[in-house]
Amino acid sequence: MSLELKGTLKAGQADRRYYMIRVQVDGRREVMSSGTRDRTAALVKEQAIVNALRAHPNIPKADLIAMTRGDSSAMHRAALKQSNGITLHDAFARCFADPEVWRNIKARKGYESLCKEIELHFGADRPLQSIKLKECKDFGTKLLDSGAAPSTVNKRLACLSKVFNVFRHAEDGYPNLPVLTMLSDKNPRTYSASLRDEEALFAAVASLDEARVGPKGGPPRKKDAYKYLRLFKVLVETGMRLGEGLRIRWEDIVVDTADGTWLIKAHRREELKNKKAKTVPVTGMAREVLQEMLALPAAEKHRVGPFGDLRKRRAQHIWTAAKKMAGITNKECVIHALRHTLATRLLKATGNLVLVSTWLGHTTTQTTSDTYAHVESDSLIEGAAALTKLRGTLSDSLQASRDRDSAPEINS
Repeated sequence: MSLELKGTLKAGQADRRYYMIRVQVDGRREVMSSGTRDRTAALVKEQAIVNALRAHPNIPKADLIAMTRGDSSAMHRAALKQSNGITLHDAFARCFADPEVWRNIKARKGYESLCKEIELHFGADRPLQSIKLKECKDFGTKLLDSGAAPSTVNKRLACLSKVFNVFRHAEDGYPNLPVLTMLSDKNPRTYSASLRDEEALFAAVASLDEARVGPKGGPPRKKDAYKYLRLFKVLVETGMRLGEGLRIRWEDIVVDTADGTWLIKAHRREELKNKKAKTVPVTGMAREVLQEMLALPAAEKHRVGPFGDLRKRRAQHIWTAAKKMAGITNKECVIHALRHTLATRLLKATGNLVLVSTWLGHTTTQTTSDTYAHVESDSLIEGAAALTKLRGTLSDSLQASRDRDSAPEINS
C-alpha cells in the first residue's frame, strides 16, 4: 500500500506529519505510524513489517510497533522474536494474560516477583526455546548454594515449569522445552508455637495499637493491629492458611443445630490450595472472636466476611513487628506456623493422624505424616519413657511381692 502523511498541513505552521504504514499480509491488516517524515526510512520500515508478518503471522502488534518506533530494548526483543521466537519476558506476559494460567490467580504479585527473579538470572530477552535443562538445574543449585531452602527453590522451578508446560502445548510453542523435576523437601517448616510464645506474640500484636515512648515513639500511624489479632486467633484455632482465613465469608460460618458446634465450611474449591473442600470446627478463642464480630453493628462489619478488609502484606508486617517485640528469633516463626501449631497440638492430644489430615485438608495422610513426623517421634519417646516407668513400677511391685512371700511367718 502507498505511504501517506497523516494529517493536514496548516498554513504558516511547520510540517510535523509522519508517514503512516498500511500493510495487508495473508488477510491480516495493520496500520501504524512509521515515526518518521523521511519517506525512504518509512519504506524500509514498511518492508520490515511485511517480512515480519510473513515469517510470524501471529506476531503481536506491540512487537510490530516496537520494530518501527519502540525504544532500543523493545526493538531488541522484537528482533529476537523474529530470529529465535518468544522471549522469556513475553512468555511470562502471555501466561499472566491467559485466564487459564495466571490471569486470575490470587497470588499474582508473588508470581510476578518470582518471574522477575527468573528473568534476572536467565535474561528477560532470552529466547524461551534456548533455555536448556542443565541451565535450570544450575539455577536451582545456585539458589541452594545461596542458602535458600528446597521449598524456596521449588517455587521458582515450579513457576518456570508452568511456562514450559504452557508453551510446550501452544500452537506457536516448542514441544522440546525442558521437563523440570522439583527438589525433594525433606525438612519442611515445622515450628510450633508453645503456649508461652503464643501468648507473647498475641500480646505484642495488641500493643502495636498503643502509643510508644522513646525517640522513635508516638502513636501508630494506623490502629488496625486488633483486627489482625482476631485473624491470628482464628488461624491458630482452626489451622487454616492465611489466604483461607482472609477469604472466610459470613455465610461460611454455620452452627450445627444438633450439638451447637460452630463450623467454617471452606467449599469454594477454586480458592483452596489443593481444590479439596473441607469443614473446620471452630473452638476456643476462634469461636469467641467470631461471636464478637457477628455481634458488631452492620456499619463496623465488612459486607463479605469477618476479615474482608484485611490484607496479606499488612498481616505479615504486623506479624514481623510483633515477633521482634516478643523476642522470638526463630526464622520459622511465620504466620503459617499457626497452622503447624494447631496440627501439632491436635496430633499430640489425639494421636490420630487421619483426624489431623482431614482437619487440615491434606490430599493424603502421607503428607501429614511426612510433615509432622517429629511429633510422632516425640510421642514415641514419651511412650518409651512411660514404658520404662511402668517397668520400674512392675519391678518394684514384683520385688515387694517376693519380699512378702519370703518373710517368716509370725505366730500369734
